[in-house]
Amino acid sequence: MLESKWGLRFIALVLALFLFFTVNDVFKFSDNQLSTNSQTVLEDVPVDAIYDTKNLYLSGAPKTVNIRISGPQSIVKKTESMMDFKVLLNMTKDDIGSHKKKFIVSGMSDKLKYEVMPKFANVTLSEMTKSTYQVQAEISPSRIATGYELIGEEVDPSQVTIIGGEEEIKKIAYVKATLANTEKISENTTEEAEVGIFDANLNKLDVTVQPAKVKVNIKVKAISKNVKIKAKETGKLPDDIKLDSIELSDDEVELFGNRSTLDGIGSISVSVDLSKITKDTTLEEEIPLPKNVTSSKPKKVKIKVNVSKN
Repeated sequence: MLESKWGLRFIALVLALFLFFTVNDVFKFSDNQLSTNSQTVLEDVPVDAIYDTKNLYLSGAPKTVNIRISGPQSIVKKTESMMDFKVLLNMTKDDIGSHKKKFIVSGMSDKLKYEVMPKFANVTLSEMTKSTYQVQAEISPSRIATGYELIGEEVDPSQVTIIGGEEEIKKIAYVKATLANTEKISENTTEEAEVGIFDANLNKLDVTVQPAKVKVNIKVKAISKNVKIKAKETGKLPDDIKLDSIELSDDEVELFGNRSTLDGIGSISVSVDLSKITKDTTLEEEIPLPKNVTSSKPKKVKIKVNVSKN
């Protein structure tokens, strides 16, 4: 038949009819027949809240939701990769006050079943209020390295604008710049900090901050204390030598360490062994460091021992 002109025409007609019926869904092949069913959970899907953003403030609305979808595997995979739909929270017809609103999913394939988690949002619409507040830097004492102390901090900018509902704005008790870094601070540094807004019980308030982050300039210095240096005589001079004087190149030394240790130190003694002195001698000795004292300035002291013959 393939050698016949009419046979070729017949086969071409059959192929054309098949393509026509397939394109027009005459055979009604469903996705369920062509693929297996599956389900998955789409996490952190953004929520678009629709309301009068110029005059009203919406609080309590989640920024994201999770959606469980199920249906033909091919459509589930396509939806998961494309994310070509929207989750809406439509407040355009709602008045000021509290509302329980259902999430609306727009653009999802009608061949899929879906469930928004959570199904509802408990939200509040309020008249928008703006206020300016001073920002307080919150620097944990644990951030300051051992042997150093915080001597000052500056926030840049020092003030932020807080936008929210009237009731939320009234609750503001603290505006804090909280540092996320955990490294020890042993020199002046600048860090970026997120601004948090809290009520009197340190509950975070649902408001908007502009700017949301600020810079905190942190100033530290090494903890130190100046104390007197004393010469401590050890040993005895030979019988024919008498001690005239002992002179130190420095009267004081600056000690570095933690505050509690330094507070307990009144003076430092440097030993001078007289048993080896037979004439005027100048010694250079290291300053002994008490326990928990990290360093001293100067590190050494010169000791001039003046003697004469009996």
